[in-house]
Amino acid sequence: MEKIKDIKVEEFTYTAPTMEAFTTVRSLCNWDLHFSIPGTVNADKIIKSTGTIDLLNREIKLLCDNNNVFFVGLGKGDHARVYVEDDNMRVYVGFDSKDGSRKQNILTPEKCQALFDCKTQKAFESKVKEEIITEHEFDYIMRFVRKSKENDFSKISFLEEYTGKKYKES
Repeated sequence: MEKIKDIKVEEFTYTAPTMEAFTTVRSLCNWDLHFSIPGTVNADKIIKSTGTIDLLNREIKLLCDNNNVFFVGLGKGDHARVYVEDDNMRVYVGFDSKDGSRKQNILTPEKCQALFDCKTQKAFESKVKEEIITEHEFDYIMRFVRKSKENDFSKISFLEEYTGKKYKES
């Protein structure tokens, strides 16, 4: 009998983040994001298109506590316009769970590909309506389609109608 190889699962051990430490925040948008940190001087921040910025953890916490839509999206970080790159900070602000049972729902190339891997048009349309909700996600999926050279006419036509964006950029 053939021995089954051990699969190493990367374990995550939560450590409360230090509020004076910096964490990288990545923009998921194809345009610049401008926002202010409430109650602070020189609080205007800009994240360039698909770029990053380092923010103090206390600033990230304050933005999340004040329901800044760039960070919290539609709630608990789902469909947010930015991604906090530190696992511990995402747990601290409630986007992810300590045990890994809940992860922040953001659009990634892997999720886009999984949508296109749907076997039927009906399943594709249903999943798209469930996963692609916000304007930056409309832009993200269409950029993914262009870059990946997907060629399923019916799926692309549905995306054009659903997002209001054309496959061919003008």
